[in-house]
Amino acid sequence: MTKVSGINEVVSSKNETTFCFNFIASFQALFSQQSDMVADEEKQSNFNYFLQNPLQINQVTADELSALGILTSIQISNFISHRNQVHSFESIFELQTIHGWDLALLKKIRPFLRCDKINKKWYEFLGSKHQLLIRNEKTLEEKKGFSPKDSRSKTRYLGNSWGQLARYRGQLNNNLRVGALIQKDAGEANYLDFKSVFIEIKPNHWVDKIIIGDFINQWGQGLVQSGGFSLGKSFESIKATQKFHLGAIPYTSSGEASFYRGLNVQFHVGSFNFQAYSSFRNLDASLSSDSTTKSKKINSWIEDGYHRTTTELSRQSNVEELAWGGSLQWIHKTSHLAIQFNLSNTLFSLEKSKSALAYKENSWSGNQVKNYSISFQTPIQTVHLTGEFAWMPDNHMAAIQGGAFAVSKKTDFSYLCRYYAKTYFSPKAKGIGESAETTNEIGLFVGNQITFDKRNKLSNYLDIFKFPGLKYEVSQPNSWGWEVLSRYQWEKRGKYAFFGQLKWTSKQNDISRSNTKLTRNHLIQTSLDLHQFKAKKLDFHTRIMTCLLIGANTNETGLLILQDVKYQMRSLGIQLRIGFIRSSSYDSRLYAYEVGVPLSFSLPAYYGHGFRNCLVMDYKWTKNSIFSLKLGRTNYLDRDEIGSGLELISSSHKTDVTFQCQLIF
Repeated sequence: MTKVSGINEVVSSKNETTFCFNFIASFQALFSQQSDMVADEEKQSNFNYFLQNPLQINQVTADELSALGILTSIQISNFISHRNQVHSFESIFELQTIHGWDLALLKKIRPFLRCDKINKKWYEFLGSKHQLLIRNEKTLEEKKGFSPKDSRSKTRYLGNSWGQLARYRGQLNNNLRVGALIQKDAGEANYLDFKSVFIEIKPNHWVDKIIIGDFINQWGQGLVQSGGFSLGKSFESIKATQKFHLGAIPYTSSGEASFYRGLNVQFHVGSFNFQAYSSFRNLDASLSSDSTTKSKKINSWIEDGYHRTTTELSRQSNVEELAWGGSLQWIHKTSHLAIQFNLSNTLFSLEKSKSALAYKENSWSGNQVKNYSISFQTPIQTVHLTGEFAWMPDNHMAAIQGGAFAVSKKTDFSYLCRYYAKTYFSPKAKGIGESAETTNEIGLFVGNQITFDKRNKLSNYLDIFKFPGLKYEVSQPNSWGWEVLSRYQWEKRGKYAFFGQLKWTSKQNDISRSNTKLTRNHLIQTSLDLHQFKAKKLDFHTRIMTCLLIGANTNETGLLILQDVKYQMRSLGIQLRIGFIRSSSYDSRLYAYEVGVPLSFSLPAYYGHGFRNCLVMDYKWTKNSIFSLKLGRTNYLDRDEIGSGLELISSSHKTDVTFQCQLIF
């Protein structure tokens, strides 16, 4: 994670957070702060992905529809049954004939779906669609890394101050998709610093999918492979506790970590689905020399993707990763019980050294990781059960078991139990939990949602967690805590949308890092959010957020007020934000979604004292071309410098500019 001093800390190290199941690997950097996000804002990235990759209704699976996060299990089941009867759809509007799919639902889901005839020959380029996106961004104030060298410090960035990205995606037909991306961050000299390519083929026979290039895997409940976006702990408790065995997904994000590069094949025989993959790529890492053997070892992984200085370049691509694995899934046709056996093997060219830090004494070391798991999911009338049991050699284990219940038409309930041994490790794992990694945690999550009527809804959850081993700033084992959330939503379609939310998180940590006694800190956060639709082309969005951090040696407060205005005027769209923040320190930070140019956004952590304003303009020049501009300005009232090190700006303000051109043809 990249930590920037001040109001607008962009949590992700990359702004190209166009969630995908592919996740956006750029979102892996968000996970350590994931529990602080507002779920509505997290879902925006999911919607962005489907806007770019609409679901083909003649081919879409039930799991893919579930991952969209809009449809109920009954609506999905009715869709699959109806499609089996009619064999294929001729138009999106045929969906109105499905029981439970009314016109209001169709209007809501329409942007994420498409209906094309199935090509029998995957290599015929019929009805192709292409998207080309070019983005440039820059901070106008001079950072120290771009200033002339001086006697005190000669280290500087090697490249210019522009960050640049170009991405192409092509849907050549229903069964053939390609994509390519090149990117350089501000300060990098190589315009091809990061490159990503994929080809996805769906032959439409017993071979379901072939991916050549970059991809991720979403298996089971994410204890071995979790290459997809997860809400984490969310007021939408059912969606938070459910993951889906989606198999392989092409990787199309600009995050430079947490994906595979090679070949992935999926095929089926009767009720059995098979997947196999092989990957080879180079990883960034910090190395050290063993004093005894003089051989090099890995100190730590570098996942931010920055290669701006000679030091950062020395860590680039200096470790080789060879990975392979497979998944076998059996599905019972009538009960829809699905059972999977998963295995993954990762081999590194260098050995990972044992950490000298006390709280990492149980962390993995070596040069090979073997992971196995058995997972399942099954619907039983109004109950949906899921689970996964994962293990490594020498009995390092992890387990998840959860369920979702429809108590009545208006009330649902979900739970999830988790156990992650303090010695468990999988490079691509991401299970729901309090920690950033799937290790050293025991927990129970329970949630429910009550829908009083079409306009009123109440959501709650309670999560109790315990850490068997040591943690950062926690010098004793078996520390524990809890998190409780309650959220009331009220909506009048087309006019107002309101929610009020209270979240209380309690954790233990050291007093003044003395390692003699643990104390408990309480973080209480509130949110009031009102979205008003004044006219067809004009809406206002107001949010007020507060936080209170209380502990033995801590008493901090935070306040965030945001006012957004959005107006659409023919071909010109304008979005304006005015924000005020007053926070005691980074510990009392507040997170809020911030809109960006199309197909991008950020999730900043606001803290300090000052204002954050931004303006986004989109101009649709022709039917197939959109030009966008974003201006973001942060003004501080409590400092004369922003950031530190080479990111230091000797000013009380920071201005970011983004230009983007999007062509569809």
